[in-house]
Amino acid sequence: MGINRRDIVQMLRRENDLLKARNQRLDARLTRHQQAFRALNRMDETMRSMRSSFDLKKLINDLLALALHACDSENGSLILIDDDTDELVFVEVIGATREQLLNHRIDLETGIVGHVVKTQKAMLVTDVRNSSKWSAEVDQVIGFNTNALMCAPLFNNTKTYGAVEVVNSMSSDSFDDNDLAILRVTARFVSQALQEAEDITLTEGKNS
Repeated sequence: MGINRRDIVQMLRRENDLLKARNQRLDARLTRHQQAFRALNRMDETMRSMRSSFDLKKLINDLLALALHACDSENGSLILIDDDTDELVFVEVIGATREQLLNHRIDLETGIVGHVVKTQKAMLVTDVRNSSKWSAEVDQVIGFNTNALMCAPLFNNTKTYGAVEVVNSMSSDSFDDNDLAILRVTARFVSQALQEAEDITLTEGKNS
């Protein structure tokens, strides 16, 4: 029995509604990306003029929050290397697991973040369970369920600081290359902020 005209019309309407909804999500994501790049530019200008009143913790929190907004996520972390213990330390966390994850330590070689720190190459993983680099260690400790993540290294010409990580998109679409580009830019600014903090500490030490 053939499909009648009413069924065809209803099917076309459903497809049209789905297409409209998808376009709205894409428009919203594009808007967030544009806002993020403008805000990152402003952040760069602010960093250049704030040496006398440098607030590293606030700056890093602002940058991480900006990346989360742009990538439609509620969970992100800044992870730094502890050179004394060869561990990675979660020094800043935004999201529901902040209390459990803040100051948590993992081995330097652990999981995707360890791979990113070692190779200094950003990664986008849309399904962590299909990644040979994935480690469920942190999820098991804090009772979290990671599905997708992005991770970008923090480094300059002479030193690797750690990495910044964004976990689980709230959108029905997973992270994409544009989201990863946002995170890479964010990581570059965080690296600059960390280097600036080191320079200020050295300068103050010489002057004391």
